[in-house]
Amino acid sequence: MENDEIQYWRISPGQKGYLWREQKLNDCIAIGWSETGSLKNKDENWLKGKLRDMRWPGKRAFDQLSDFCWTVQKGHKVVACTSGKGIYAIGTITGDYEYNEALEYRHSRKVQWDTTFWSPVPIDLLRLEKSPFFYKFHGSSSWTIRPLKPDEWNKFHSQLVKVNTPFRNLVMWGGLIQAPEYENEVMILFSHMLQHFGMRIIQFATRFPDAIVEQKKGKKWKKLSVEFELHSSGFQSHLPKKCDLIVCWKDDDWGRNNGQKGRYKIIELKEHLEKLL
Repeated sequence: MENDEIQYWRISPGQKGYLWREQKLNDCIAIGWSETGSLKNKDENWLKGKLRDMRWPGKRAFDQLSDFCWTVQKGHKVVACTSGKGIYAIGTITGDYEYNEALEYRHSRKVQWDTTFWSPVPIDLLRLEKSPFFYKFHGSSSWTIRPLKPDEWNKFHSQLVKVNTPFRNLVMWGGLIQAPEYENEVMILFSHMLQHFGMRIIQFATRFPDAIVEQKKGKKWKKLSVEFELHSSGFQSHLPKKCDLIVCWKDDDWGRNNGQKGRYKIIELKEHLEKLL
């Protein structure tokens, strides 16, 4: 494919990226509306009739399925991202359209992921101007699949390569193929970092607090009650309860309770892992 024939796409792997892990492991990008069945050997008139029979209103499903099935081609470039989490990867389309029943989103294409991010790069970090281009990446108008103009792709790509992150092309850490997105994954990651913190686990619990650990202080061990959260602000649901330590993936703003935040010791695993890597 000649350079002037290359097209560029922004595609979201499920709402807020919840299907990225599946698509990453299967070296593909995929979109929804699987209820239509396979579009292979079908045409746009068939799709219009199918959507009409299914009583799906508007043109949104048709436009996006049409782009994915008939406009996207091998050799095109794709960025997998979502406004909810950020940029997961950039890659090159390597396969024709296929309807893969093994996937949750079945309309799919094989992709060679050239660059992946174990922890998604926040879109706002790229400092993209708030223009129609910006909203192809951010907000409710971003849709599942959106075409990008060559100059838009070049601007986006030049900003992305400048991002300094140790999570670029990190395949796995602590048994996790992606940064924590759930509280129990924070617990898993923490357990792999105990030596870094000079701690040991005494017990995990099913009620508050989540765990009891001990931290070595000189020749003695100090007992600490621990609560795990994906974001530290999640602890607000436990107020006015107290614990010795909040362990989270990201330490964020607590809003109206931010004044109470200073009463708690917080370990942000993202910050510590970036230093370890």
